[in-house]
Amino acid sequence: MSSGFYLYSAMGVLSGALLALQFHWGAVLLVLLLLSQYLRKIPLITILFILLFVGISFFNSHWHQSQQHSVLSAQTGPHSYHVTIDDIPSIDGNAFVSFAKIHDEKVLLRYYFTSEEEKRSFIGVNPGFVCEVEGEFNEPNPNKNPDSFNYQQFLNHQRVYWFLDIQTFKRCKDQSTWKHFLTKLRFKGLKRIEQNFPPSTVGVTQALLFGETGMIEEDTMKSFRELGVVHLLAISGLHVGLLFAFLHYFLLRLGVTREAASWIGIVFLLSYIVLTGGSPSVVRASSMLIVLLLCRKTPLNISVIDSLAAVFVVVVLYKPFSVFNAGFQLSFVVSFSLVISSRTILNSVSSFKQMFIVTMVAQLASIPIVIYHFYEFSLIGFLTNLLYVPLFSFFVLPLSIMVYLLSFIVPTGWLMIPYKGLLDGIQGLSSIISSFPYSTLVMGRPHFLLLLGYFIVIYFVFVGIERRKYRSVGILLLFASLHILWNNYHPYGEVVFIDVGQGDAILIDLPFNRGTYLIDAGGEVQFPKEKWEEPTNRFSVGDDIVVPLIKSKGITSIDSLILTHGDLDHVGGAEAVIDELEVREILISPGSREKIEVENIVETAQRKRIPVKEAMYPVGWRGDENGLHIVSPLDDAYEGNNDSIVIYGEIGSKRWLLTGDLEEEGERDLIKAFDLPVDVLKVGHHGSKTSTTEEFLDETKPAMAVISAGESNRFGHPHPEVVERLKRRGLTIYETGKNGAITYRFWDKKGTFSAHLP
Repeated sequence: MSSGFYLYSAMGVLSGALLALQFHWGAVLLVLLLLSQYLRKIPLITILFILLFVGISFFNSHWHQSQQHSVLSAQTGPHSYHVTIDDIPSIDGNAFVSFAKIHDEKVLLRYYFTSEEEKRSFIGVNPGFVCEVEGEFNEPNPNKNPDSFNYQQFLNHQRVYWFLDIQTFKRCKDQSTWKHFLTKLRFKGLKRIEQNFPPSTVGVTQALLFGETGMIEEDTMKSFRELGVVHLLAISGLHVGLLFAFLHYFLLRLGVTREAASWIGIVFLLSYIVLTGGSPSVVRASSMLIVLLLCRKTPLNISVIDSLAAVFVVVVLYKPFSVFNAGFQLSFVVSFSLVISSRTILNSVSSFKQMFIVTMVAQLASIPIVIYHFYEFSLIGFLTNLLYVPLFSFFVLPLSIMVYLLSFIVPTGWLMIPYKGLLDGIQGLSSIISSFPYSTLVMGRPHFLLLLGYFIVIYFVFVGIERRKYRSVGILLLFASLHILWNNYHPYGEVVFIDVGQGDAILIDLPFNRGTYLIDAGGEVQFPKEKWEEPTNRFSVGDDIVVPLIKSKGITSIDSLILTHGDLDHVGGAEAVIDELEVREILISPGSREKIEVENIVETAQRKRIPVKEAMYPVGWRGDENGLHIVSPLDDAYEGNNDSIVIYGEIGSKRWLLTGDLEEEGERDLIKAFDLPVDVLKVGHHGSKTSTTEEFLDETKPAMAVISAGESNRFGHPHPEVVERLKRRGLTIYETGKNGAITYRFWDKKGTFSAHLP
């Protein structure tokens, strides 16, 4: 059969899967597939075979979707369970997390150590252990902000529907079987690196050899992401090819026949898939090599693109939800692009030119996927890949393999010195380069039609390059420029109450680039911890919620960052915003610098030459056409919550009162000084009992209330009396704890409220 048959079959399988799982993408792909067959005058028999693949894939994916349910059920209070540890546990800080099985259903265990001694006692717990535990089931939460990572969906796609939160581990016993052999080897390999390698090299070494990135420091991951080389911290097809080539050469030098060497290589590739945790790139590269090696032993003539298509068909039919995995998408799209460009690559006269074309093709092919999942694209990724790919492929990877293997034979202290120096140097260089201005371009998450446009334009770019016509590159640049212009000058505006848990963060983005403002930035209260309790990468509201949401909208600059007062749940994420985005000015409440958190923010702002102003009434602050006004505080004596910056004004034909953590005393002063009719009230102090009094509501007469408070927070916000008070008046009430992010989108004088969760 022709390579076109395999390729079209793969497209048919993808079309069928998407028709079942995400209809609009499946329909578009199927139309394009049928159109291409018509234009290429494909024989009818081939078209019928491809439609058969579409049908098989559709019903297969539909069946997989219908199986998305649990046989377990939550019970009141803790119960005893026997769990079988099914994967390598993660022990990070004071947390133990692992996939396990209960009655053949996969769950995610969570347990928190009470002492360092207890943590050490769990180091030997590995795949195959059966433990008696006491705990209770909890459902994973869906994502509560638009365009954020949906962890619940991610787990569901792996048929995981429950967390088992464990109160007590009673006993554990090793009952591992031959099925756990390779997983235990992986476990021992990771532990060996953790115990014998310098701390600064552990994360990268584990990633290169075993595909485990959990120990890589967040700063390193961030730098590599911004440089467009984060793919090097996952095991790539090139790494698999190099390892196979080293093994094959070594076996031949030992005198093993080519036939035996190829069979040993196949066993190695199958084992390596398990040893690396089954990452998409390893599955793809190893499976392609296995297909090519096996076909050499038969009369069947199969090309590289045929093997790629065949592997794709098998993986998607076996795991249809793989199509939503970013690693899967990047691995197959980039590989496909490199294969179809292979003629141009191989016709290049020099190795440097070949590497140049490979880098260009990989970067172009990855653009739509990268901006969809990560909202930004590395502008210097093209140059950094030219440096980093050969550096990692021919120096870092071989050295890491050598050091790891030698660690079983001889002490490697002397060899660790150059290895540590190399990795520390690379990480330091990465940090310096990523700090350059304009190293990345924030694009936001593109709409379906815009994303489709990128795929079509990039396809024509590849066609143009193949024909040595480079005008299509200009079309891509024009398309991307129009995308950025739309991000900045769109005709609609938004007010987004971001769900930051127990805290406040309000994004105001006005139409036609009239202004972008962030009122507070959330934050989390940090309790003192001992060193053994500290996780490798601490969760940050600013880095993990606020900044990604802003970038997902294509926003790169904030005209004013208004920090209503000095509490950590309002200012804790501010430094991340200042570091990641262009902030043109910061407004703080007079006297709030007495809080150490605010003082740290001011010092950071001064280093970045960002103006910081103390703002109070009657200092004017112009926002939308009709103006936004600071109506409190009324004096410069800082008294905490009651000296929150309060903003009043009209946005999208509605009158807004944004009160920070204003309480009863501050509310009383406000209504004495002003007559403020209100349409939308941001309820003060997260709905605390000490705010939103009857008198205040009588004077302001809001029609709608938004309460920013964490779900099941320890303060009991919002207080039932406050909620009842609002309900009695017939207000429409939104709560971020229940509804997730609350968005008001307006166009001209019409707008609509929507909650991320119904």
